[in-house]
Amino acid sequence: MDYSFIYIFHLIFAGIWLINFLTDFLLRGYVIKNRSKIGEKKIIHLYLTFANLFGMIGALGILITGITLVSVNSAFGYFQTSINHWLTAKQILMTILLIILAVFVIPTAKKVRAAIGKDLESHSAISEDGYKKLHELFKLNTIINIIVLINFLLAITHRFFTN
Repeated sequence: MDYSFIYIFHLIFAGIWLINFLTDFLLRGYVIKNRSKIGEKKIIHLYLTFANLFGMIGALGILITGITLVSVNSAFGYFQTSINHWLTAKQILMTILLIILAVFVIPTAKKVRAAIGKDLESHSAISEDGYKKLHELFKLNTIINIIVLINFLLAITHRFFTN
């Protein structure tokens, strides 16, 4: 496959992930503003759906295209600390991000989904534990968004710091 073709898709997936950063911030504010109001469950469901969809597309796209780019470019390598420090840092951060997703985000999101229930039209209150898990998810998504932003900054600035 052509390197530039893969690189373009890598950039598109990075853009999707950065859009998730912005929408997470906006939707989170809307969720907090509408706590204990009618329609709250629908808003939380929208937040979970949007974060899940864009997060999955961005993460899988970045992961697949990133692995492909490293595989087809002989100047790159996996976790080579002696060269391309910026790339090694990105790979370490991506590994940490994937662990956070698998170990913390997915189970917490499942608990939030269970707390809002299947009937989004229901006006029953969400449990305090449900709100606690939702705020835990907010914190986890913030950590992920910071890692994504750092990875993005490493990608666009590494050319300024190489000889």
